[in-house]
Amino acid sequence: MIIFDLMEVLFDTVLSNPVYIAILAILGILLVYAIIKKIIKLIISVGFILIAYILYLNYTGQEVPKTIDEFKDSVSGNVSKAKKAASETIGNAKKSTKKIVEEKAKEQLDKILED
Repeated sequence: MIIFDLMEVLFDTVLSNPVYIAILAILGILLVYAIIKKIIKLIISVGFILIAYILYLNYTGQEVPKTIDEFKDSVSGNVSKAKKAASETIGNAKKSTKKIVEEKAKEQLDKILED
């Protein structure tokens, strides 16, 4: 229970001194300001992403969704296409990397055996 006594003393000290109260108020205001600023940045970022997605749909000739359900279906469909393309690219990269490593290993082995 020493912790509770220590906290009580700390609260009494802070609340009895107006300078400490002012410092806490400034810190609280800065904290609220930072949180609001991050929320606004998040909203703006999501807005830009949505606008870019709509422009992409228009550019590719796809229909722009008019309801939230259509939007969800459209996004999930495009995400699955992106996953498929990414997995194919990763598979090709693995194959080419494996081939290069095997060639380099063979070159090194031939070099060692020649000596």
